[in-house]
Amino acid sequence: MGGNTLSSFTDDAARARFLAAYDRAMALWPDEREERDVPTRFGTTRVYVHGKGEGTPLVLLHGANATPAVWASNVAALAEGRTVLAVDRLGEPGRSVQTAPIRTADAAAAWLEELLAGLGLDRVHLAGQSYGGWLALNQAVRSPARLASVTLADPVCALAPLRPGFIIGALAAVASGSENVQRRYLQRVLGAWGETGEAAEALMAVLVEAMRGFRGRLVWPQRIGDAELRSVSVPVLLLAGGESRAADARRAETRARLLLPDVRAEIVQGAGHAIPVAVLNCQVPAFLRAVEGEGAP
Repeated sequence: MGGNTLSSFTDDAARARFLAAYDRAMALWPDEREERDVPTRFGTTRVYVHGKGEGTPLVLLHGANATPAVWASNVAALAEGRTVLAVDRLGEPGRSVQTAPIRTADAAAAWLEELLAGLGLDRVHLAGQSYGGWLALNQAVRSPARLASVTLADPVCALAPLRPGFIIGALAAVASGSENVQRRYLQRVLGAWGETGEAAEALMAVLVEAMRGFRGRLVWPQRIGDAELRSVSVPVLLLAGGESRAADARRAETRARLLLPDVRAEIVQGAGHAIPVAVLNCQVPAFLRAVEGEGAP
């Protein structure tokens, strides 16, 4: 497959810098984790597994450039009573190896369906943040058979369009070539998300190295239509950042409540594009327990 059809690093040095940052950030994960490499027709996908509970497994889809390291402060709380599987998404910088392009929303759903089948998962809760949220809701529309629920953490495009300033800011930060400019942009976008000190720096380094040296060629997250949203047959939790620079939280909440048949929607006041760690660690397990009939959300 031609190199210009797939995401790629700008050069070997950029790859090495990114992977070093990625490995440092993944060291923040609990030690008790397993790594699996799952073949699909689009390439081999790395998945990190933590927990051994009896509950329905939870599959996590990170946002653009974030890698599974972004879940480091969440996995222990989310794995209480269940297994958590964090996907290193194809087409992103990381340990997965893409061999064929994912050009459409249907292809994105086909990749994820193959991945879940390859993991031997018949029933899962699916949670995604940012672009991962779009992928999760796209799956609920196009290939929902394995899904028990969907959690959306400030998803892009699915419920409300990207703000023009978000896109312009990202392009300007990349074009600047300046690490300081890129850090400032990312800090403004992420907002106060609860990571501090060593953890915050390790995760920021991953995002900066990806912005500096990786060029993604992903399917653009399409608006999910009204009829498609009405067709979603699983419970949905929406957590929208009240101060998100990515999308209008009120617009996303309104559309979700109006069109999704079974939704719990909340605007997280003060949150940016990154929903705070403490909110995810509280809200998501409560939602999953409610879906499984163990209590109210």
